[in-house]
Amino acid sequence: MRNKLVLAIVLVSFILSFLIFTMFSLRVEGVGDNILMSGRKLPGFTLKDTRGRSITLEEFKGRVVLIFFGYTSCPDICPMALQRYAELQRLLGERARELVFIFITTDPTGDNPEKLNDLTEKYGGNIVALTGDWQELATVWKAYHARPLEDAGPSTYITHSAVIYVGDRNQILRSILTPEMPAEVMLGEIQAIL
Repeated sequence: MRNKLVLAIVLVSFILSFLIFTMFSLRVEGVGDNILMSGRKLPGFTLKDTRGRSITLEEFKGRVVLIFFGYTSCPDICPMALQRYAELQRLLGERARELVFIFITTDPTGDNPEKLNDLTEKYGGNIVALTGDWQELATVWKAYHARPLEDAGPSTYITHSAVIYVGDRNQILRSILTPEMPAEVMLGEIQAIL
């Protein structure tokens, strides 16, 4: 009789554990599908480059992508991020062709294609600068949690994220870097997925 009671307790415990695990798994899976996190596909987009051509994220499949959001008159973090892009290209040498360095504006009012081109040329020119109209960009900003969506009009400072998203060759988010990180540390993260 005692063995049957122990077996019943074990069986009930197992069933309860299974049910609780299943309930929490379903709840977590259904919530936060729009959260950008490691292991998930990077949100796709279609924006314009500095020559006015439509560019999609999908075009870069097969290459590692680095994505940073900023603006041309940014006084601090944006130049630092672009400097890291330039340093990474130098450190990678020929392998830099296996990466795409993307800079997406957070100031479509102030950043015209000429300004974006001048900025990226200053850091080596191998940076894909992208822009679009407010609505196109707002969709991308929201997907990447890059900046507040309200249009405050012309400003000398624009609030935006300060991270570099790193996607693998299948456009799965693998790492989030910060411009303050030394390029050598970034390189270690990137080499792991090259």
